[in-house]
Amino acid sequence: MNHVWRLIREELKPYTKGIILRILLAAIISATPYAFSFLGKWLVDGVLQVSGPPKAAVEAPAAVANGETTGASTDSEAAASGVQVAGVTVQWTENSSSEKLRMLLIFVAVTMGMHILTTGLGAWSELLNSRTVQTMVYGLRTRVHERLANADSRYLASEQTGQFMSRVLDDCGNVPPNLINLVVNFCTQVMMLILGLVLLIRLNPAMSLVAAAVLPFYAVTCIYFLPRLRRNTEDLRHNAARMTGHAIERLSNVMTIKNYAQEDAECQRYGAIVDQQSTMARHQHRLNLGFNSLTTLITGFATLGVLGFGFLHIKDGSMQLGEVLAFYQVTAQLFVPISALVGMASVAQTIQILAERVHAVLDAPVAIESPDDAVAVETVRGEIVYEGVSMRYMEGGPFAVEDVNLRIPAGATVCIVGPTGCGKSTLLHLLTRIYDPDLGSISIDGVDIRQWPLRRLRRSIGNVLRDTDLFTGTIAENIAYGAPKADEARIITAAKTVGLHEHVVAMPKGYKTPLGSGGETLASDDLLRLSLARALIINPAILIVDDTFASVEESLEESLRRTLETALADKTIIIATSRLSICEDADLIVVQQRGAIVQTGTHAELMAVPGLYRRMYRRQMGLSEKH
Repeated sequence: MNHVWRLIREELKPYTKGIILRILLAAIISATPYAFSFLGKWLVDGVLQVSGPPKAAVEAPAAVANGETTGASTDSEAAASGVQVAGVTVQWTENSSSEKLRMLLIFVAVTMGMHILTTGLGAWSELLNSRTVQTMVYGLRTRVHERLANADSRYLASEQTGQFMSRVLDDCGNVPPNLINLVVNFCTQVMMLILGLVLLIRLNPAMSLVAAAVLPFYAVTCIYFLPRLRRNTEDLRHNAARMTGHAIERLSNVMTIKNYAQEDAECQRYGAIVDQQSTMARHQHRLNLGFNSLTTLITGFATLGVLGFGFLHIKDGSMQLGEVLAFYQVTAQLFVPISALVGMASVAQTIQILAERVHAVLDAPVAIESPDDAVAVETVRGEIVYEGVSMRYMEGGPFAVEDVNLRIPAGATVCIVGPTGCGKSTLLHLLTRIYDPDLGSISIDGVDIRQWPLRRLRRSIGNVLRDTDLFTGTIAENIAYGAPKADEARIITAAKTVGLHEHVVAMPKGYKTPLGSGGETLASDDLLRLSLARALIINPAILIVDDTFASVEESLEESLRRTLETALADKTIIIATSRLSICEDADLIVVQQRGAIVQTGTHAELMAVPGLYRRMYRRQMGLSEKH
C-alpha cells in the first residue's frame, strides 16, 4: 500500500484541516444510532415501562422483610424511593399517564432535534467534501498533464495516447474522491468501533463476548476474497485503458481502415476487448457479491445470537426489554464499522492500482529542462554545428543518426535528403531538443544548445511539421498559437505573407472561422499555408521544414519556397525533403543514409560526382545515367 500512503502524504496534506473537520462531522453523524439505542432503552424501560419493575425492585420488599436492606422504613418506601439490596440501590417508580405523555413528548422532541442536526451536519459535510474533491482533482489532473507535456518523448512513445488519456481523465478523477472517503471513513469507523465496544461492555460484559466471537469469520472472509478482488481490479483498469487507447487509435486512422475495407475486422477486434472487459466486470461483481453476502450473513448471525442471549437474560430477570433492545441495536450498529473496515480493504486496493498508474506518470523522466546555469542569449544569428552526434530511440537499438558532423552557416538555406527512415526528421528534432543526443553535441552560434534556456531555444526556431496539427479554436487562434498575444494586424501580415489571407477572407466568418474538433477542415494547401504562417508569426531566427512541400503541387511549392526565402532573408532555413527539385537552389545539400551523412555540397557539386544524390535525383526526374 505504499502508493496509498504516498497519496495521503502528498495529496491530502494541504487539506488536513478540512479532512479533520469532515472526520468529526462523520463521527457525530455515525454516533447518532448509538444515541438512538439508548433513547429507545429509556423509552421502553423508563417512559413506557413495558417490562414493569426490574426483578430486584420486585424482590426488594421481601428483602426488607428479611432485614437485608438499609435506608428505608417501609415496603412502599423501598419500592418508590430506593432500597439497598445486597449493596445495590434499587429505585423504581411507576409513571402516571400524564408523566408518560410528558416524557414521550420529550423523547419525540429530542429525536426530531437529532434528526435535524444530523441532516444539517450531513449537508455541511457533503459541501465540504465536494469542494475538497474538486480542488484535488484539478490539482492532480493539471500536474499529470504537465508531466506528460514535459515527459521524455521516448516515454510518450511507449504507450498509446488513449492510455495516457485514461490516466489524466479517469484515474485522476477517481483517486481524490475514493482517497478522501477512504481516510474519512477509516478514521470514523475506527472511532465508532471503539465507542461501540465500550458501550457493549458497559451494558453487559458477558454478552459482549458473543459479538466478539464472529471476528475470526470476518478475517477468513478477507483472506479469501481480498487478494482475488485486487488482481481482478488491476486487470479491469489495465484493460479499460487498453480499450480506450484502441478506440482512439482506430478512430484516428479511420480513413485507412475504410480504404483497406477493415471495418468488420476492427469491430471484431474491439468487440473482443470489450467482451474481455465485460467478463472481468462480471467476475468482479461476483466477487463483490460473495464478499458482501458473507459479511452480511456473519453480521446477521451475530446479531441474532446477541438477541437470543438477551431474551434468556429477560427470562431470568437479569435484564429488561429496553436493555436487551439497546444491546441488540448497539451490537447491530457495531458490525457496521466492522463491515465497513473490511470492505475498505477492497477500496484501498483499488486506490492502490489507480495510484500506481498516476504515479507512473508523475515519476516519468522529465524530457529536457533548462539548465540552472543557462546562458543568456540576446540575439541569434543562426549558425548551427553538429559535432559527433549520435542518437537512438531505444537503448540497445539501432542509431537513428550516427556520428553526424555538420556545419550550417548562419543565413544559409539547407536541404536534408535521403531515403525514407534515414534520420532526416531526427536531425531536426535534435535541434529543438525534442530529444537529446546520446553522443556528441549541437551548438547554435557557438553555444551548446543544452546551455540555452529551453523556452528561448524553441522560440528562436520556427517549425513547419509534416502534418499540420489544428487546435480547437479559430483560424486566427491557430495562426497565433506560438504568439498568443499577437494582435490582428500581425496575424493578417503572417497570413498574407504565405498567401492564406485571400482564402480566409472568402470564408463567411473570416479569421473567426472555427477549426479543429467540430470546426471546418481546410484544404491541404491552406493547411500548409497556415502552418507556415504559424511559424513566421514568431519571427524565428531559424526555420525548419520537415518534408512538408511533398504534399503540394510543384508550382505551389516553388511559390512558397520563394516566399520563405524573401520573408526570412538572412535567416537559416533547413528543409528535410523527399522532393529533390527543391534542392536545386539550396546553399547546401546534406545527404543522409542509414543515419549517417554520406554527402554534402551544392546541387551542381553533387550532380558532378557519382553518389546517392545523383542516383536519387536522376531516378526522380526520370533521367537515365547518361544524362
